[in-house]
Amino acid sequence: MIRLIDRFNHRQKQLVLVGLDLVTFSLGLYLAFALRKNSLTPDFQGNYFWILGVIALARIPVFVRLGLYRAVLRYPSNRLGLLVMLGTGISMLFSGTGLYLLDLRGDPRSVLLLEALFSTFLVFLGRELLATWMRRAARQGDHEPVLVYGAGVAGLQLAQTLKLGDRYQPVAFLDDEPSKWGVRMVDLPVHAPAELSKLVQRYGLKSALLAAPGADARQRRHMVELLERHHLAVRQVPNFLDLVRGTHLEQVAEVRAADLLPRRAVPADDGLLRQVVPGRSVMVTGAGGSIGSEICRQVAALGPRELVLYEISEYALYSIEMELADLYPDLQVSAVLGSVLDEARLEEVFRRFDVDSVYHAAAYKHVPLVEQNPLEGVRNNVFGTYSAARAAVRAGVTSFLMVSTDKAVRPCNVMGASKRLAELACLMVEHEAYQAQQSPFTEARASAPTRFTIVRFGNVLDSAGSVVPRFRKQIASGGPVTVTDPDVQRFFMTIPEAAQLVVQASAMGTGGEVYLLDMGEPVRVYDLARRMVDLATRGTDRHIEIAITGLRPGEKLVEELLVDPKRSKATSHPKIFSAIENGVDHATVARQLHQLEQALQKGALAAVYGVLEQLVEGYRSPCAPQDVLRRGESCYSFKSMPPELERAAEDPPPPIAVTRPGASA
Repeated sequence: MIRLIDRFNHRQKQLVLVGLDLVTFSLGLYLAFALRKNSLTPDFQGNYFWILGVIALARIPVFVRLGLYRAVLRYPSNRLGLLVMLGTGISMLFSGTGLYLLDLRGDPRSVLLLEALFSTFLVFLGRELLATWMRRAARQGDHEPVLVYGAGVAGLQLAQTLKLGDRYQPVAFLDDEPSKWGVRMVDLPVHAPAELSKLVQRYGLKSALLAAPGADARQRRHMVELLERHHLAVRQVPNFLDLVRGTHLEQVAEVRAADLLPRRAVPADDGLLRQVVPGRSVMVTGAGGSIGSEICRQVAALGPRELVLYEISEYALYSIEMELADLYPDLQVSAVLGSVLDEARLEEVFRRFDVDSVYHAAAYKHVPLVEQNPLEGVRNNVFGTYSAARAAVRAGVTSFLMVSTDKAVRPCNVMGASKRLAELACLMVEHEAYQAQQSPFTEARASAPTRFTIVRFGNVLDSAGSVVPRFRKQIASGGPVTVTDPDVQRFFMTIPEAAQLVVQASAMGTGGEVYLLDMGEPVRVYDLARRMVDLATRGTDRHIEIAITGLRPGEKLVEELLVDPKRSKATSHPKIFSAIENGVDHATVARQLHQLEQALQKGALAAVYGVLEQLVEGYRSPCAPQDVLRRGESCYSFKSMPPELERAAEDPPPPIAVTRPGASA
């Protein structure tokens, strides 16, 4: 019967409703006579069909006008009761007038009022019963029963939305709030978490939907672990930002790996966030990257005077510019294509946009790729930072923040060593700028030297090139999921955490600090992969293998602990620490940077390794060069570098000139 009605066109379904209403009017009129004459077989005196005809002729057009025949049979209007009452009331006036003109005698006038009351109730009841019957009949197909964890606003909206769909059928709510236990919401019972085992058996549940977008990571992790213990596949409702960006409630997704980290997200300090951005001109290098783009979003939300996006990738620059234009239409955004190795262009951009604060996120960060291409990795990471820092000082930029990594701590790979050397370059440029500013021979002094700050953090979940997107892709393709070693451990943080840390640190820094985030205990990458595979395959017949591939060149088993009581000290933020760095001879750094530049220009790979080994604590160059273009090159020690490089190393680099903002360098 349901399939037959579903095949009807719109006009045929309207005729079904009209026919249902005619039956209802007939029954209502009969009940009115029976009640008025106190008999189940009342004497109609031959007027029953006359009266019914007049009522139908008056009421059907009124119902049509009110739109009662435009609603979908399965989903009647939320105003159904009000519209039916209004329609029967208006039609009663017309039908009463018609019956008065027909002058039908012998029937009490109260029959019209009683009929309107009965018909109102029966029409409403009939429509609701028809809709309920059709929905339940439709749900007897392939709908999967699911449990909704969270009986808040998001959970209620999710349940109502799923009832209209054809994939999931919500059967009950689970909620941690005792005041909701035992009540019914949107026609579904709310149960305590302790009743989960009974619910799984009663409904044959295989899936649960997590509807707690406002819960923090610790609460969501607790919910996920409870559901996992009962062998339920877990999916979650999009958060508010996802909904604003167009994700629908029914588009539930796999639980994010960030929710499974063994720590809470580090809260942002709003006071720090608002100290350095509002009303200022801010520039982000590497603005199209994972971290750079999130810094742009965080900065844009704080109300800068202007946001300058500096990026070498045209598509990445276009993407973040369009996103910010949609989210912040009133914000002045300037997109600049350029390389951080182009010092003259950087200085021109700083001056053109009167930049106050720089967030330097441009870098090569993928460890194996930089290990295979060490010359370009060092050139970009070290001299890109060096060029940006020097240009910032000459242009009179107030603050310069460099985004670094935990891999810069006693590194065993070129990427980490290049980032540590970039840190040293920043500190050296700041030292030179301060010395020049203090010198009585400086012709045009800046009001204050540029303030440099460095921020180190661990692996960022969901950033480009990180393990989580790779695991997702491997899971989607059926596996295997590849892990280099079962004992590899990493510190993880979310992209918003990383970006907020960067912005907060720029407010805390007074110059020369290296800030760290307390990221808790490290996470085994194998455990992360296993959890993601388990979440993706729970409740299905899929089997995805985890394959061990072996450590890649330059990869550590365990990264250095970021927050070491012997090598760090507390700050005003309870989760942000300042590293205690060994003293650096800036003159030595300057000479060896000049030497490194000469080695890069000549492609002397072993000499590049040697400089890194000399300047970066803990780094040891490989026994043979690793550059993909120079695999056959012999390895010579740093001490036996070519004579021309030894002579170049003796020539000190040109000193940095500090000028007042707006003055020529």
